[in-house]
Order: sequence, then C-alpha cells, then structure tokens
Amino acid sequence: MSPDAFLELVRDEVGLELAEPDLDTAFDDLEGWDSVMMLKLLGAVEQATGRPAPMMAFLEATSLRGVHAVIGP
Repeated sequence: MSPDAFLELVRDEVGLELAEPDLDTAFDDLEGWDSVMMLKLLGAVEQATGRPAPMMAFLEATSLRGVHAVIGP
C-alpha cells in the first residue's frame, strides 16, 4: 500500500485530518489520537489488504510511518 493510500485509509477510518508529515509524528504527540483509533486502523488495514496484520508489531509501532512499514507495500 502506497504512503498516500495508507494516509487516505487512516483519514477515512479515524476521521482526523492528517497530512504526510504526520506519518512521522509519535502517536503520543498526534493531536486527537487515542488507542481506540489504533484498533480501528488495525481492522481497516486487514480489510484493505485482505490479510491479517502482524498485531504485536502493529501495536508496537510508535508512529503511523511505523505502522505503514509493518504492513508493507
């Protein structure tokens, strides 16, 4: 999944207006982000890719860029 497609998925799923630089922002510093959004994103990624996401690596990611790296291209 391209970074642009991933960012669009994140925007659609969690409802936050995010831009490309936000991919590198730590979740703790991402305004409006909470743990429920991570779980929603996990489900959305699995649905979009048609394969299970590696949950532990997904949850250990510290930024959206980290999540994108976990799910791969």
